[in-house]
Amino acid sequence: MIIGIDASHANKAQRTGVEEYCFRIIQEFKKNIPSHVKVVLYSPVELLPELAVVPNNWEVKILHWPLKKLWSQFRLAFELWKNPPDVYFSTGQLLPFFSPKNSVVTVHDSAFEAHPSAYRFFGRQYLKWMNRLIIKKAKIILTSTEFNKQEMLKFYSYHSTCHSDRVQRAEEFLINKIKIIPLAFDNQKYNLQAPTMENTYGEYILSIGRLEEKKNTKRIVEAFNILKKQLPNLKLILVGNSGAGFEEVQAAIEQSDYKKDIICPGFMSSQQLVSILKQAKVFVFPSLYEGFGIPVLEALAVGTPVVVSDIPALKEIGGQAVEYADPLSPQQIAFKIYTLMSDVSLREQKITLGVELTKQYTWSKTAEKTWNILSDVLL
Repeated sequence: MIIGIDASHANKAQRTGVEEYCFRIIQEFKKNIPSHVKVVLYSPVELLPELAVVPNNWEVKILHWPLKKLWSQFRLAFELWKNPPDVYFSTGQLLPFFSPKNSVVTVHDSAFEAHPSAYRFFGRQYLKWMNRLIIKKAKIILTSTEFNKQEMLKFYSYHSTCHSDRVQRAEEFLINKIKIIPLAFDNQKYNLQAPTMENTYGEYILSIGRLEEKKNTKRIVEAFNILKKQLPNLKLILVGNSGAGFEEVQAAIEQSDYKKDIICPGFMSSQQLVSILKQAKVFVFPSLYEGFGIPVLEALAVGTPVVVSDIPALKEIGGQAVEYADPLSPQQIAFKIYTLMSDVSLREQKITLGVELTKQYTWSKTAEKTWNILSDVLL
């Protein structure tokens, strides 16, 4: 049995949620895929040192391509046609037009459908085409939450007011294709015993993610403005690179009376993130749209209380361990943050619930469930 895996998304030195998932899955596969199974990793460039170390039954194929884009649709597609694996696994929501019939693809979200303004026109059209291709050609579709599954059904089942048998059969076909496997976080780094560096910021609240419209960064700044009236020594740290709609975020910061207390350090290493997350008074994650939310688990695991937006995916993973706020209301976001900072009993309760909750999320579980599906595809 030969399994081919697209390693291009995992091959990033600075990884956000999707890239982290791709990286961790491959690393865990090295531990649990049997030695009689051959695994082939595909990449357009040389792999990072951590990824490049593989078991004897693994092979790395560097498929060079002169352009920055379309590697998967041309160079990878040609390789899959010329030397087809028994099962092809794409971790990054991409499927070459020419791909093996036994293809398994992870779909992380449908944000470009729900929030089209956060994407450029041609990028959005490509993502729509790609999701339709995945739904048509993939044998199995993996996703991380029930919410993601329902979004795919909503956007791609071609619901009809006449409820014809054909439409119903199409929806049933898609339902049977989609399997839910939750993501996880690095519990070796993010835990109560994680070391911290010197706190040079004082008392602060923290948000991690791109500074953009979809992450609702502007309203985080507005909520901070409200909090400062009661907590004059508080600071806000926004960790992440700029994204779509950053201009509005930047304007909100510049117009704030407290802009000197708003810190944007950019992208941070995992060691820095653990330390700054563990020392935060509250972690705030009021996204307008999420397919999962790895930073929420990371915050809970280090014992930092969390405020998240009242949206389906975050409800699925946060349960009773987090405080929920209307993402469109800076006043409610501010109130929930203040409550977690001032109510000691509630704060301790949420910390205890959060640490316990995160014990069920491990990359080894995610990889094991994924491997079980890959190995069943040929049955």
